[in-house]
This record gives sequence, structure tokens and C-alpha cells, in this order.
Amino acid sequence: MAGSTETAVPPGRELASSSPSAQHCCCCRRRTMPALPGLLSLGLLLSRVCCGALAGPRVDPHVKAVWGKNVTLKCIIDINETLTQIAWEKIHGKTIQNIAVHHPVYGFSVQEEYVGRVLLKNTSLTDSSITLINVTFSDSGEYVCKAATFPLGNSQSSTIVAVLVEPTVSLTKGPNPLIDGANQTVAAICTAATGKPAAEVVWEGDLGEMESTSTSYPNETITVQSQYKLVPTRFARGRRIACIVRHPALEKEIRMLYVLDIQYSPEVTVTGYDGNWYIGRENVLLRCNADANPLPMEFTWSRLDGHWPEGLQPSNNTLHFNSPLSYNYTGTYICKVANSLGQKSDQKTIYILDVPYKQSSSVAVAGAVIGAVLALFIITIFIIVLLTPRKKRSSYLDKMIDLPPTHKPTSSYEKRNISRSQKEIINADYVQGTSSLKRAGWLNENRSRKEKIQELHAFSVENDKLQPI
Repeated sequence: MAGSTETAVPPGRELASSSPSAQHCCCCRRRTMPALPGLLSLGLLLSRVCCGALAGPRVDPHVKAVWGKNVTLKCIIDINETLTQIAWEKIHGKTIQNIAVHHPVYGFSVQEEYVGRVLLKNTSLTDSSITLINVTFSDSGEYVCKAATFPLGNSQSSTIVAVLVEPTVSLTKGPNPLIDGANQTVAAICTAATGKPAAEVVWEGDLGEMESTSTSYPNETITVQSQYKLVPTRFARGRRIACIVRHPALEKEIRMLYVLDIQYSPEVTVTGYDGNWYIGRENVLLRCNADANPLPMEFTWSRLDGHWPEGLQPSNNTLHFNSPLSYNYTGTYICKVANSLGQKSDQKTIYILDVPYKQSSSVAVAGAVIGAVLALFIITIFIIVLLTPRKKRSSYLDKMIDLPPTHKPTSSYEKRNISRSQKEIINADYVQGTSSLKRAGWLNENRSRKEKIQELHAFSVENDKLQPI
């Protein structure tokens, strides 16, 4: 068309020539951005730019607060936009209660009801965490942290606060005393009072069993009472048991120890007599030992025959013999002990000797030692004889004649080399020679030993037949 000109409109500027209202529509305004692939680019663009969405503050979804203590409610804002105000609110059903406001210009402001009970933890606007002081039951519920920004608007996150009550723990003894031989009795009572929720109560100890009961109150607190029962015996006295309480409001478990106190009548033994009390001995005594709970109230000394010699002095659990011992002190002495649960007694019979028993006993000991030494010596000799190799016995001629060196018997090595026939010849010659000597009267019994030896030697040399074996 002549005289007409067309103006090219750049992409994205078509709306600029539309009505003025369109120019102020933030949701329809486009910004120059690099192309993003697919639906993801469109979603990010709409959520961050077109629709003004803002990530909520970072909070703890659930917080446990302990009654009577302080608790912190976290609210962290992670954005690059301009923060205009941070507000804390509490939800009461369908109503909302303002708690505090943090403004970049006017500072931190707390509603009158929470003055002195709510503190701002940090001065930074991006950390608007608050602290509730001295938590009560009314502080449980839902809390909202709201962040107002420009130009993206408001965002918020919620925290649910549950108020716990730390139990009051106590440990007491049972209502009745523990008496040896009695039936099952309550030894101790462990109580975890007014806790929210109910506390866990257990016992450590292998002497009995536990029995627990619970009581609930209108403020939702619960008292747990646990009894430890056992059959009392004196052997359990002094043993320890422990009550252990666990609760979510406690940083660590509570452990309480209890020492068992078992009562029993006395157990009595009389000591001090060593069996060697003799006439004239001094500074001796008898002692009455009593194991009892409660402690013994009195000790009573007596003699079985009713006789009470001079010099005896009782003093509580001790009977002193102040005079030198004589036959009068021979007898049976009785000690009787009593406490609130009963009485028991024990006795000891004393014999007075003429002389100390230690003298005769020392002789017996010495004799036993000497006998043991002799027996050991005999056993040693017997072992040596058994272990020593036996030597060959000497011949009859070696016992009777001491030949000169030139005629000494042959060695054992040479004897082993002599054949059996040679030995028979020698023995025959020896018998013949000795017979000749006897016939000749050379071995007359009336002659001396020396003369016999000389004659026998001369005969052996002359005949050269008799040789020593």
C-alpha cells in the first residue's frame, strides 16, 4: 500500500501498545531471560517471577519444651529479597494471637501478654528466633513465623510445641521393717510424681520383684509408683538395689541406690579359750561375739553350775579373769545376748590344766620332726641303692688272699675274654690244689692266718698251677 509504512515490533513488545492497565500487570510482564528447556523453565519462571512464590522460613516442625524451663523457637529466612517485617503468632483454634514483631526500622516489639517471657535471640533480621522463658502448660500449641518481603510478598512456617513435665523422683523405705524369716515385704518405694508423659520406672537387683501403679491428674500429668518386694533374710543385709527413672524431659536417666536393712535376732559365739589354761596363768578372758540388727541391748554372763568364783568380772561382752587361774575356774560359762527381736546364747567349757600344754606339745613336735628327717634319710638311701648299678661279687680267693701286684686278678675285660673251658680248668686246678694243701696239713686250723697265706702263696708259685680268678 502506497504511502504506508510498517513498523516492526520486537518480540515481547506487543503488550506495550495495549491498554494502560496491561502495563501495570506484574503477572503479565516479561523479562529478558535466556531460553530454558521445556516445562521446567516455564515452571521456574512462573513460580519465582510471575506468581511471587517465596520459600517459607526454616523452623523446627516439632519442639519439646520442659515445664518451668526455657525453650527456643527457630526462624531462619534464606532469601535475597528485601525483608520488610518478621512476625510471630500463636494459633488458638480459629483465632490468631500476635506475639512479637521484628521490624528493620522500628526494632523488636512484644505484645503485652508476653512481655518478659519472649526474647529475641539475635538482632539479625534473617534470624528471628525467639526464646520462651519459664514455659507453662499454656505455652503448648502451634506457633507461626511469618516473613514479609518486597516485592514477593509473605511466607510462613509453623512449629508445634509440646510441653513436657519432668517428674519428681523420690525413693523411700517400705512401710514395715524387713525382719529375717518374715513373708514377702515391701523393701523400698520409688516414685516418679506428676510427669508428662508417664515416666518409666525399673529396678536393678536380683533379690525380689517389682510392682508398679499409675495415677493420672486433670493437667495430664501422671504419677508412677513402683514397689520393690522381697522375702527378708539376714544374708541380704547391706545389699544394694537401685531405682532407675527414664523420661523424655530428662537429659539422662535418674539412678537412686537403696541399701537393704534386714533386722534379725542375735547370733552368738563365745571365744577366747585356747585349750591351754593352766594353774597360775593370768590375763585371760572370754569374749561374747554377737551379730544382731538392731544392736544388742544387753549381755548377761553366768555359769552352768551357778558357782561364781572370785576374780570374775563381766563387762558388756567380755568376761575378765582378774586372778591367777585355779581349779575353781573350771566350768561351763554362758553368754546370753538380747535385742528387740529376741535373745540367743552360747557357752564355752573351760578346763584348768596342771602345767602348760605347750611343753608336752613341743616335745611331740620335736619328735615328729626327728622322725620325719630319719624317714627321709632312709628313703634317700633306698633310692640310691636302687638306682646304682650292681657290681660283680669278688671271688672267694679275692676275699681270703691279698696277692702281690704281680699276681693281681685280671681285669673284668680280660675275664670276659676267658672261655668257659679255661674257667673250668682253672677251677679244677684250684680244687685239686686246695685238697693237696689240706692233705699236707698246710691249712691246719691251728695255724695263724698269716702263716696260711704265706704257705698257700709258696705252693702256688712252686706249682704254677693255682691262679687267682
